[in-house]
Amino acid sequence: MSSIILLVDDSRTIRSHVRNILQNSDEDYQVVDKEDGYQALKWLSVQTGKTLPDIVILDRNMPNMSGDDCIRILKSDPAWKRIPVLFLTAQVEMSELVRGLSELEAEDYLPKPFDPREFLARIKVLIRIKKAEDLTHQLNLDLEDSLVLQKKAYEELKSTKIRLAETEAAAKLTGVFEKFVPKEFLNRIAPDGLENLLFGHAESDFVTILFSDIRAFTEISENLSPQELMDFLNGYLREMNPPIMENHGFVDKFIGDAIMAVFDRPDMSDADEARSAVEAALGMQKVLEQLNIKRRKLKLDPVAMGIGIHSGNVIIGTVGFEERMDSTVLGDAVNLASRLEGLTKYYGCSLIISEDTLKLLENQKKYQTRELDLVMVKGRKAPLKIHEVFDCDDERIKSVKLQALDPFLEGLASYRKRQWKKSLGKFNECLKVAPQDLVYRIYVERCKTFMDQPPPKKWNGVYEFKEK
Repeated sequence: MSSIILLVDDSRTIRSHVRNILQNSDEDYQVVDKEDGYQALKWLSVQTGKTLPDIVILDRNMPNMSGDDCIRILKSDPAWKRIPVLFLTAQVEMSELVRGLSELEAEDYLPKPFDPREFLARIKVLIRIKKAEDLTHQLNLDLEDSLVLQKKAYEELKSTKIRLAETEAAAKLTGVFEKFVPKEFLNRIAPDGLENLLFGHAESDFVTILFSDIRAFTEISENLSPQELMDFLNGYLREMNPPIMENHGFVDKFIGDAIMAVFDRPDMSDADEARSAVEAALGMQKVLEQLNIKRRKLKLDPVAMGIGIHSGNVIIGTVGFEERMDSTVLGDAVNLASRLEGLTKYYGCSLIISEDTLKLLENQKKYQTRELDLVMVKGRKAPLKIHEVFDCDDERIKSVKLQALDPFLEGLASYRKRQWKKSLGKFNECLKVAPQDLVYRIYVERCKTFMDQPPPKKWNGVYEFKEK
């Protein structure tokens, strides 16, 4: 499918040069050129949605109407503002580049003279992003149309009492909604059907929250094109969903590369929900292991993941306003689960659970765990013990952690009694067994610091994190 490009430049030579570059590229480009901003806007005013350009290449210094005046009108018009603009201009000063991107809201800026290869690459990326945004916009419009049609169909079917057709239409709409809103939420906020959705409804419940996140995702994304990044992310999220669903959880939301899952079933106890969350986390780690085997065969770097789990009271409901709402889970328990995921990087662990979750596990000996610390995370006033679950570690690493567990716990007890020399000896003993274990290194450094600069007398063994 061809892409329409609107080229606006008062120089016939530049227009001819750019047209030749575009038409001799590997892409199918349909080029429309105009000599100033006024002529460009006049042409745009008679175009329909399908004939609007996919990108505008715009000079800044032109007679009649400059590129600056033209882009102001473009970005203020509802039908045109989503068309990306590439400034192709002789103005090379940094201040002008910043003004063009920030104040005038151009999507890209390329000074003249330019390298044709760089020019084509930028055009290709901007059009790809534009078409992806168009697809998302159309999907949103389709969803809105679906809602309008459903309400209209509901009123018609209600008036004629055709209950079978009403049920089928409602089921179809519910199926669409379940792609965006978990059915577990729909059962709470729309128990009598979507037409009776309870906006603003809120209720409290005790649940277990799981947060997972890809390590060094920014570094991974820098080496991928937008499409490659989206394919990687969707493939990863698709693989992580089954372990959650198989263990009676559901994904509340995707936050970039992060997953927030909720374990809350009316027919399950709090202990069952906690156990399901841990089993889901272990299942996700096993899936990641298989995914990394495939990546190594393709000579790709393995992907690492951190997971945090916490159990507690939350508020479940809808937020927003009548025209745009979202169902979500709110509260300290959600924030704490997210913080625990973040702490996996600090302690060099893959899976951290709170003491509240650990206490709910009926058969705690089923899992390989070790206490990590007594912490105070940012945004929380009460300290909390945290634990590592290392069932999915490599067998050698798991064996070493078990071997060093007793001296580590002894060192931890001495550390909290302010017996720095004794605890340092125990932690060093652990380091001899596992020199790469970051947890032991953390405590060795703390002991050395406290030996030189003891903490306040009221210190109760809590380590406070000042940042998220």
